[in-house]
Amino acid sequence: MPLVNIFRSAREVFWEIIGTLRPSAWSGSRPVVVTFTGGMGAQIISAAIYFLLKQEGRKVFADMSYFEKSAHIATEGTAGDISHWDWQLHSFSLFPESFDAMQKLHRSRYKIIKDGENKSSLGIKALSNESIRQKFTDKESMKDILPERFLPNYLCIHVRRGDYVNVASYLVDDEDFLELANKISGLVDSVVIVSDSMIPDAFREQICGVFKNALFLDNVDAVTTHRVMRNARVLICSNSQFSLVAALLNRRALVFLPKKWFGNKSQKKLTEPLNALCDFQVLKSD
Repeated sequence: MPLVNIFRSAREVFWEIIGTLRPSAWSGSRPVVVTFTGGMGAQIISAAIYFLLKQEGRKVFADMSYFEKSAHIATEGTAGDISHWDWQLHSFSLFPESFDAMQKLHRSRYKIIKDGENKSSLGIKALSNESIRQKFTDKESMKDILPERFLPNYLCIHVRRGDYVNVASYLVDDEDFLELANKISGLVDSVVIVSDSMIPDAFREQICGVFKNALFLDNVDAVTTHRVMRNARVLICSNSQFSLVAALLNRRALVFLPKKWFGNKSQKKLTEPLNALCDFQVLKSD
């Protein structure tokens, strides 16, 4: 046996012994810091990644510095103005103190997981894990939110607008939502439209023309909005983390995700893990 192969074999045996005695010594390299930022969807993604890394035996901490700044609700239509959110995971009994805070070590000693496509991709992986999804379950009845005639089967459409119009490189057009809703109208009688902007009258009229029951929630809090999305029987999403997280946590819904998420930016890192969760593609006819 060549000498180099003998060396490798001995090294592998050594690390197997060390791993048996002290698994934490080799389960990860540098400590990992997950940044917590943004609204409810972004916060769920950060928390899910944190729990996944913990589950994998990594030494992981949370950077909560985002919440040191006061909350700010952006004015729609003001370019570059974006909302700064408070902590929004109280409904899951999760609080900033539920996570180990970043230790005061030199930043070069950490692996930092910042916002971006890589983080979103890791969040999709984390929320595909059943034990992690269980940390974000909703055990409350929907009867305190929706009329009984809407339950249990309704279509929910999330029209993402609000401060998103100030910074987004792409927005799903109202006509695209309406076209898809019209095709689904034969499957369910009831539709709930949720949005962080006032829903235009023309949009309301067209929706009411094809559904027996229609409810428009454009002035409700993020927790309520997310509950409506997570409990829908059919869910049409916007190109936002808020929508994406609701879809990943809704295990009973027929989910429609936008094909396009960004303007001219590559979205391969996001679409690949999403496509891995899909058994079918939607065929659009002219």
